[in-house]
Amino acid sequence: MEISAIITAIGTIIMGTFGFLQYRFNKKADFDYEVKRKEIERQSYRRADNSAIIIRELYNLLHNLHADRVYIVQPHPLGNEESISIYYEVTRKSVLGMKSQIQNLNIKSLAVMTGDMAENLYISITNIDEQIKDRYAKSMFLNNGTEQVYIKRLSDNRYDWNGSLFVEFTKKVEIDSDMVRTEMHEAASSIQYILPEIR
Repeated sequence: MEISAIITAIGTIIMGTFGFLQYRFNKKADFDYEVKRKEIERQSYRRADNSAIIIRELYNLLHNLHADRVYIVQPHPLGNEESISIYYEVTRKSVLGMKSQIQNLNIKSLAVMTGDMAENLYISITNIDEQIKDRYAKSMFLNNGTEQVYIKRLSDNRYDWNGSLFVEFTKKVEIDSDMVRTEMHEAASSIQYILPEIR
């Protein structure tokens, strides 16, 4: 009798311990799930707020510089760049955007241009034919009526290049390059640290 009582007691202790550990595991899993859900919700709100700020900055550039197109080209995945895409773009009425043409475009297709975008803080192109060496990029700009383009590299605390801000004109304009540079620098300062990654 005593042996069966001891075995029953040991079994009860083991089952009780197992039940307690399972309860703790379930509670921790529930807690972790709730923390993750709230973080995703917080990020979603933050992303929406960040997108509103980015679009506002692009519209400010479009308006202040009397540009025709303003957009951001982003490399992805960050850290192992293989492609470029446009997610944010604003244009004047009747001006076609570049967004539809630059989606998951392999960096190798624009090797020279993307190399310049990654290396240079600021690029001023007032003559597409003479200044752009990358044939694919030259063709894309000319086919979309671009006459002048200004490019500002974006970077954050983690990556030297997390995007490039483009300001384009479809007509030759007399514009102070230093003013364009200053306006783009101010916009970049507001954008580059909140720019969401393209995945």
